[in-house]
Amino acid sequence: MKLKKEFNKKNELNKKRVMCVVMFISMLALLVGGVVIKFFALNFTQPKGVELSLALLFCLGGIGLLIVAYATHVFVSRKELVNTPKKLAVILTTVVFAYYANIVLASLNYYYMLVAVTALVLAPLVSRKDVFVANTLSMLILLVTLFSNAIYIGDTTDGYVAIISLTAIDIFVGSIVTAVIPESNKRTISILMGGLLESVALALIYSVTVNFSPESLASNWVITIICTYAPVLIALMLQPLFESAFNILSNPKLNELTDHNSPLIKRLINEASGTFNHCLAVASYAELCAIAIGENPHLAKACAYYHDVGKLENPKYFGENQSETNYHDRLLPEVSAEIIRKHTTDGYELCNKYRIPAEIRDVTIQHHGTLPMAVFYYKAKKLTDSDVDSYDYEYHGVTPVSKVAAIMMICDAAEAAIRASGKPTADEVDKLITNIINDRIAKHQFDNCDITLKDLNIIKNTIINVYGGHVHSRVKYPSGK
Repeated sequence: MKLKKEFNKKNELNKKRVMCVVMFISMLALLVGGVVIKFFALNFTQPKGVELSLALLFCLGGIGLLIVAYATHVFVSRKELVNTPKKLAVILTTVVFAYYANIVLASLNYYYMLVAVTALVLAPLVSRKDVFVANTLSMLILLVTLFSNAIYIGDTTDGYVAIISLTAIDIFVGSIVTAVIPESNKRTISILMGGLLESVALALIYSVTVNFSPESLASNWVITIICTYAPVLIALMLQPLFESAFNILSNPKLNELTDHNSPLIKRLINEASGTFNHCLAVASYAELCAIAIGENPHLAKACAYYHDVGKLENPKYFGENQSETNYHDRLLPEVSAEIIRKHTTDGYELCNKYRIPAEIRDVTIQHHGTLPMAVFYYKAKKLTDSDVDSYDYEYHGVTPVSKVAAIMMICDAAEAAIRASGKPTADEVDKLITNIINDRIAKHQFDNCDITLKDLNIIKNTIINVYGGHVHSRVKYPSGK
C-alpha cells in the first residue's frame, strides 16, 4: 500500500512536470507569433538594415535562450511553481500579454509602453521573488525583440537603439518598485502608490538621460504619470480576471472564502454547528501560529475554516455535533473508523465541488495525515482474539507538505485535546501540546514539509498564550441595581 502511494505521488508529480513543459512550449510558440507581428505586420517601411534571416535568428535565439533559462530556474530553484502549475500558468500568461501589448505600443511610441505591467498584475497573485523574475524576463524578451527589429529595419537615427536600452532600464526600475511595494491586504492602494513612485523614478531617468532641464522634468513627469498609471489601471482590471480564471489565492480571495455567507461555510453553520465552532477555535490558534512562524495567516485561517467540511456528510457521528447519544456505540469499530476516516476525503471532494482552491482543499486530507485512530483500534482488539490490522484503523491521507498544513495538524489536535480536558492549567496545556508534537514527529508526520523544531516550539508557545487569552478571568460586576 505504501509503495502504491509512493507510485501515485511520483505519477502526479510527473504529470505536473509535463504540464509545465507544455506551458513553456506554448509560451514560446505565442512569442514567436509576436515576433512575426513585429517584424512583418508592424514594419510598414521598406527594411534597409541587415538580412531578415540574421535578425530573426538573433531574435528567436535570444528569446529561446531566455525561456530555457527561466524554465531551468523554475524546475531547479522554484519547484513550488511546478507543484502548483496554475501559478506558473498565470505568470506565463501575464508575460505573453505584456509582450504583445508592448510590441504594438512600441511601434507607436516608446513612451506609450506599459512599463512594468507584468509586475503590477502579478504582485498580489504570486510571491515577490516570482514577480521580480517574471518582470525581468518580460523586459529581456521585449528588449531582444526591439533590438532585433531596430537592426533589421536599419533605424538607428536619433538614438533609436539608446531609447531601447533606456526602455529596458525603465522596466527594470519598475520591476523593483512594484515588486517591493504591493504585498499588502490593501491591494489597490499599494499598487497606486507603487505606480506613483515608479512615475517619479521614470521621470527622473527620462529627464537625465534624454534632455535635462526643469521644463523637461515637469513635462516628462506628466507623460510618465500617464504612461505608468495606464498599466496600473490595466493591472487592477486584469487581477480579478486572472484570480478567477486560474483560481489563484490572494489575501482578498482568502477573506472572501472565510466570510460566513460563503456557501460551504453557510452549510457548516446550518448543518454541523458544533463542527463550525470547532473550526472557529482552531482558526484562532492557526492564524496566530502562522504569524508567529512567518506564514500567511489568511491562508491558515481559511484552512481552519474548511479542514473539517467533510463532516457534513455524517455530522451526527462526530462528538462536537452530538448531544447525549454516541452513535458509535451501536457500530462495529471498523465501520466507525471508516466513517471517521472518510471525513478527510469527503472534505476534499466537497471543496472540489465548491471550487475551493487547492492550497485549502489539500489540507482536508493532510490535517490527519496517516495517524492511527487509537480508540477504535483498541475497541477492535477487545472484541476479537485474532490479530487486528492497524492499517484499517489509520487515516489514509497524505502527511503535511507545507508549514500551514503542519500548523493545522497541531492546532486541530490541540483544540480537541484542550476541550476534552475541561479547563487545564497552562502547564497541563504545555504537556498536552508537547505530547501531540512528539507523537507526530515519532509517526513521521512532518517528514514531507520543511517545518523546523524551532517552528514547532514557537507553535506550542503560541497555542499556550492563545489558550490563556481564552480562559482569562474577568472582574466580577457588583450585583443589584
